[in-house]
Amino acid sequence: MHIVLAYAQVPDSGDTSLVLVFAAALILAATAAAAYVLIYLARRRRHRRTDLLAAAAFFWGLITAGSLLYAEQSQMNWSKEYTVRLESGYFDPTDLTDAPKLPWKIWTGLGIAYAAMLMWALSQKRAAPPTA
Repeated sequence: MHIVLAYAQVPDSGDTSLVLVFAAALILAATAAAAYVLIYLARRRRHRRTDLLAAAAFFWGLITAGSLLYAEQSQMNWSKEYTVRLESGYFDPTDLTDAPKLPWKIWTGLGIAYAAMLMWALSQKRAAPPTA
């Protein structure tokens, strides 16, 4: 006779899904607001390369939101799996070897890129309005 350990997936509660959706909406809103600040500053200062800066800010926002959403989803899935393993009683709570790693290098690069774009947006002095 073989002994087989049972594994039952716990159904996802509505609260967890609500937290996931709220966190994703917050990430998207914060990333869009940060990109908008760059575009607003460039337009307000009548920067010569406003269109190029807006495109860079748009792609920065896409990459930033994508990496943050992926990290959030990975952490939530691992947290659910970790809880199921703990509740089953066959898991060592100190074993965190399969925990997802956060992409700190990517986030550092994105932070540096944002600071560079911010300096670029602020680099041109405000142009005088055209006189007619």
